[in-house]
Amino acid sequence: MIRPESQGSGIVLDALVRKVHRHLGSDYGARPDELLKRLRLLALEQDIDNPAGWLAELAASEWDDGRIQSLTPALTVGETYFLRDPDVFDWLAYEFLAPLLMRRRQEGSRHLRVWSAGCCTGEEAYSLLFLLDDLLGAERTRWNLELIASDINASFLNVAEQGRYGRNALRHNDELFTTRFFQAEGRGWRVKPAWRGRIRFVRYNLASGALPNPSQGFAGLDLILCRNVLMYFSPEQATKALEGLLRCLSDDGLLLLSAVEAGIATQAGLRGRWAASNYALVRQQASSPRAEATYDAPTPRRRAPIAPHIPVPRSEPERQPLAAPAQSERHWEQACAAYAGGHYDQARQHLLDYLSLPSLGVAEKSRACQLMARCWADQQQAVEAENWLQRALSLEPDSATCYWLLALLAHQNGSTKAARQALQKALYLDPDFILGHFLQARLMREAGNPAAADKALRVCLELLVRLPEDAPVPHGDGMSGGQLRRLCEQLREEQGRGQPR
Repeated sequence: MIRPESQGSGIVLDALVRKVHRHLGSDYGARPDELLKRLRLLALEQDIDNPAGWLAELAASEWDDGRIQSLTPALTVGETYFLRDPDVFDWLAYEFLAPLLMRRRQEGSRHLRVWSAGCCTGEEAYSLLFLLDDLLGAERTRWNLELIASDINASFLNVAEQGRYGRNALRHNDELFTTRFFQAEGRGWRVKPAWRGRIRFVRYNLASGALPNPSQGFAGLDLILCRNVLMYFSPEQATKALEGLLRCLSDDGLLLLSAVEAGIATQAGLRGRWAASNYALVRQQASSPRAEATYDAPTPRRRAPIAPHIPVPRSEPERQPLAAPAQSERHWEQACAAYAGGHYDQARQHLLDYLSLPSLGVAEKSRACQLMARCWADQQQAVEAENWLQRALSLEPDSATCYWLLALLAHQNGSTKAARQALQKALYLDPDFILGHFLQARLMREAGNPAAADKALRVCLELLVRLPEDAPVPHGDGMSGGQLRRLCEQLREEQGRGQPR
């Protein structure tokens, strides 16, 4: 029998799901427990004495701008960093911006308007500014360049306006990039004065704001980047925002979405083209004939840091796609086959085609992002691999597999602290993650903590008891339980003898 208080809690949660959807666009209809977890954490951070009463009041009250702003820290994602998408910026530079700038010069119309929508803490907006200055060179003072960046989160915008960043935002440790555009300040870095104050940061809610909005500059834009934003919206809110963004473009303007948002465009009856690993649309797209999306390879501009090879799993159990089963399954199987054969470029193209299919579920998008990361990791491209894993985590924040892969990536790239942090999250989410405990043993051994390493190995062996000798270890790239058991025993013997790793 359902107790009355359980019924009341369900009513409150349903109301909160609807309000968050209406005011912020975020769709928690299929994952209300995640919304509840986020709001309870916010209540804890704000020292609210009666969280249940606060949630009930939140569900019953009208939300004004102040209330919405107080909730955005719990309901918006702030994961971004510099040099995140070198392939996309290469494509923008050489395939879109350079030809556009040439046309404007020939027309004698030296103006350019750019909008970074959902800019978070400003890394994307500053990266665009740096890129445009490079393209314009000595003539940049002769151009009327307007760069707008918006976000719903006021605290994110405050960071962006200050231009102060820590180690995480510059995690790729590109010394030339850092010294050129930043100056050391305290324990971090700050954007140099030559680039500060040249971006107009504004607070704007894409879920509720009407577009175009000329009064705020959201009209006649030559380039809009709105990446990893619409993926959190419901299909209805995402389509509405997408149509508004397209109406904000100039006649030869371009809208850039992330790959995982390509399906939103196709669901709305729009077909674009691949812009490296992103998806590009133009204003006239709604009335143009449908055409197959094509992948435009970028002209090399800067190489990503090289990471050691990561042995990533290739035999993860497949889940049925939720929409267009025959077509999506074909693309997925082709991607898996190309990956297994070491044809990484082909695998990536099939994955991009797969991601462009309408109505894919969150799980299907996440698995595509994970396989995309594996393609890049196998080619020792750490930047791209991490980027796609972060996209997968944006879709499935509770994916232990993603955190484990991030831990592997960090460990083999020499970032021991980052590896331990990612692995801790993986094991918290899945305490029975066999390979997670094996990796923890290796990390503890390398850190000079044999007792902790031995404890992790014992847990790993206890979990392996449940697995038949010849059964594959989950995420083990074909390794059997017996093979991993022997590796564990060998590692314990080496620790007992005090042998170097």
